[in-house]
Amino acid sequence: MSNPPPTILFAGLGAMGHAMATHLLRSRFPVIGYDVSPPRMLSLVAEGGSCANSPAEAAPAVDVVLVMVADQRQAEAVLLDDGTGAVGGLREGKAVLMCSTVAPRWVGWLAERLRGMGRADVGLVDAPVSGGAGRAGVGELSVFAAGEDRVLFSPHVQAVLACLSDARKLYHVSGGVGAGSKAKLVHQVFAGVNIAVASEAMGLAAMAGLDTKGVLERVCEGEGASWMFGNRVPFMFEEGGRGARYSAVDIIAKDVGIVNATAREERFPLPMAGVAEQLYMSAVGAGWGREDDCVLVRLYLPGREELVLERAGRAAVGDDGAGTGVGIGVADVEDLLVGVHLAVMSEAMAFCGVLGIGADLMFDIVRNAAGASKVFEKYFREMKNGGWGLKGVEGVEGIRERLMNAVAKARELKYPLFLSSAALQEFQRQLR
Repeated sequence: MSNPPPTILFAGLGAMGHAMATHLLRSRFPVIGYDVSPPRMLSLVAEGGSCANSPAEAAPAVDVVLVMVADQRQAEAVLLDDGTGAVGGLREGKAVLMCSTVAPRWVGWLAERLRGMGRADVGLVDAPVSGGAGRAGVGELSVFAAGEDRVLFSPHVQAVLACLSDARKLYHVSGGVGAGSKAKLVHQVFAGVNIAVASEAMGLAAMAGLDTKGVLERVCEGEGASWMFGNRVPFMFEEGGRGARYSAVDIIAKDVGIVNATAREERFPLPMAGVAEQLYMSAVGAGWGREDDCVLVRLYLPGREELVLERAGRAAVGDDGAGTGVGIGVADVEDLLVGVHLAVMSEAMAFCGVLGIGADLMFDIVRNAAGASKVFEKYFREMKNGGWGLKGVEGVEGIRERLMNAVAKARELKYPLFLSSAALQEFQRQLR
């Protein structure tokens, strides 16, 4: 950077926020951290940053406020609370980057609120991110940035966004404030379903007596592969408790809840995302909200979640699990995953159109982010040409037949298939 880097107030130092903040520090940005948890702020100080007792305390010294808190209630407090919120103390013309996943309507409300407070000079950028703590720590997040051009393309904002992402994953979404959050919500349809179906698939593999490590390897090489499957399933092979070291159930539950609430506002059905939300809410209700989201496998193997670990490297009978009596093999697990990925692609991309986000932009976003799958890349053009219906997919009848067979085998095993059954219903509805 030829000019001095902007000073940043970074609000929200959870797993992903801390990784983002420390990466900014290592990239020579001055960072003042704020979090409701003092130990989190002390951790940032140990990395070379500083901290503030409140956002208001830090605000006069900063150029950019970056908000990475858990939800919009916390975001409102960080920015607007009387006496402690950052906005009241910001110097004229400074910027707010809203990187938390929040409802598009709420971001629009925030812009109106700033104007109503007489702070139209504060530049608001709607810039949710995706990629997890690992990518956050090395500046490889996907960023969906939207807002007024004068703010979005200002030197300070672009310097921060370019540090958090690389040029390939920094998306400028047209449509003004709210458009970035809409793009993130479409992505979260894919991400939310893909996380959940990874647990569904691995629970079935374990119940069927398959070598679960072998299933992971086979799926990651085949058509059923997704970024979330390859990223989340390895956590299932770790012994002991699973505190939220990567991404907590609470986070994806909140995101998918926003997705479905926005869909209801638009009067648009999202059956796959709806099922995923119920699964996450069941996990939260069971007290698992602060654990890694791969613990969803407990819903499929109540009291037997360690079966995934126990089967690692050890098939019950042979490599195909035929010893279960219903002949479930790795190919059946793959067929379920392919069916679910196609069904969620159909609804997510139709929802994308309703929200006014360009399909080709969303293709680039999803294939380079955590919602990616081989099915998405393989069938995108066909499904686009068919108006996002399953009928536009070549060989779809054969895919349906394989999905039906796999679901039938799992039912013989008395194994619950929440997402796969919902996907089959979508195939039956669209192809009748």
